[in-house]
Amino acid sequence: MYVNPRCASDGGRADGPGDERASASWLSLLPAPQLYPAGTVLVQQGCEPYEIFFVEDGLAKLVRIDAGGREQILGLRGAGWFLGAAFVLVRRSHAASAVALTSCTVRRLSQDAFLALLAEHPDLSWHVHRMHSREVLSQFHHMSDLGAKTSRQRLERILRRLATLSSPDGSGEEVRLLLPLKRWELASLIAVTPEHLSRLLKRLREDGVIRVQQGWIVIPEVQRLAADGAQEFGVLTTAVAAGAPDATAAQVC
Repeated sequence: MYVNPRCASDGGRADGPGDERASASWLSLLPAPQLYPAGTVLVQQGCEPYEIFFVEDGLAKLVRIDAGGREQILGLRGAGWFLGAAFVLVRRSHAASAVALTSCTVRRLSQDAFLALLAEHPDLSWHVHRMHSREVLSQFHHMSDLGAKTSRQRLERILRRLATLSSPDGSGEEVRLLLPLKRWELASLIAVTPEHLSRLLKRLREDGVIRVQQGWIVIPEVQRLAADGAQEFGVLTTAVAAGAPDATAAQVC
């Protein structure tokens, strides 16, 4: 895993942050995009927020390590997201790390430049406000799911979100997913043990809801997966990586 050397310590489809990017007048004001490989630590837990990362393409995970050294994945962030923005605004050190799950194209800018742009461009301020509002709503629905949904329903909803992002036209055709998440990370997202996740995936295979082929999850009919009205409010807003599986991709048991 590559660590940013500057910080070695510490009902319908809801629109996501990325949906506004095409017409965003402020996008041209950001620095030139840079490409970071999977595994790059973009934001480090415990560090002071001295810069912001705007995700133009790719997928990052939010990871927190507790006092006992246990690692927990808190969520995923995709295109259109300003990583670290909340901590710059409240002037607090980062409560979690943001790590590139796939290769990520990002635009990085200093906290002073970010705050100046927010003050000068109301449309950018509105974008950030909507982004944080979606995050609040996402956490609300996540907590609601933990009490009201079964573990299988939670898994199906995650798979459906990823399938929808991979095939946004909703054509209903077969979808093939190469999950960038490790098994324990996917289990953490739906609040189960990795062993129970394996049992859930086995049941989905036995019921014909998914197939597993050389590390890929194949979903013959996306509509068979549990519906997700909340759509995570833009938290998952990037397509799943396409192409042949590689050594860094999580293999599904």
